[in-house]
Amino acid sequence: MIDAMTIDLKLHFVAFLDVLGFSEMVNSDVQNNKNDHLSKLFKCHQAASSIFSEAPDCSITQFSDSIVVAKPYDSEKFQWFVKCVAKYQRLLLDEGLLCRGGIAVNKHFSNGSFTFSAGLIDAYRVESTTARYPRVVISDEVLNLIYEDDRSIMYPNLIREDDGLFFIDYIGITSGERPKSLVETTKSIINQMKNNKIPSVREKGLWLASYVDSVLNTSLGTPKFSGKSVEKARLRREKK
Repeated sequence: MIDAMTIDLKLHFVAFLDVLGFSEMVNSDVQNNKNDHLSKLFKCHQAASSIFSEAPDCSITQFSDSIVVAKPYDSEKFQWFVKCVAKYQRLLLDEGLLCRGGIAVNKHFSNGSFTFSAGLIDAYRVESTTARYPRVVISDEVLNLIYEDDRSIMYPNLIREDDGLFFIDYIGITSGERPKSLVETTKSIINQMKNNKIPSVREKGLWLASYVDSVLNTSLGTPKFSGKSVEKARLRREKK
């Protein structure tokens, strides 16, 4: 039993990841009496320990579709933390799974079965209010703390989008690992999402296609306005 006097809230990097489409996975396994998605997620959870093994003080907790990774704050370990989260995203991707999330920095305490964390609240807020697509967004507080609010510098392993948010370039970071498999898997995921009837799922698929195309120089996305559709519109105008 932990003595309450030894409990201490300390500054941590905290990543909150949300596995996309989790409800559908659970329903599918239950209705079909299979463990397909359960096996994939558990496989990723077990493999994650090797990714973060370099830092014994780094904890990984998963409950349902929520994954929490926490590491005591050390500015020099931020890039290590970013790369590890990227590798975890790639683990999920290799199994045909996507996640979105947020990374924050704040006080945090966890002993495995009990968690009390301002960092988790902040990371969840980033994920739920800004991530939107299958990306892990870095909070402004983290960037300001690590880089002392110098936005003129280039942030290694991060991509800035047109919405001003920075997210982990997990495709770029892991592109050297099984590159052929990476393209094939992302292509399969994107095609499924683009053909989905749910607008929010299709939107995420189109975003992923654009991201992958920009990093891997592929052509998985579809131009928003094709030349043929624009030409047809022009001809219709001319006929009036």
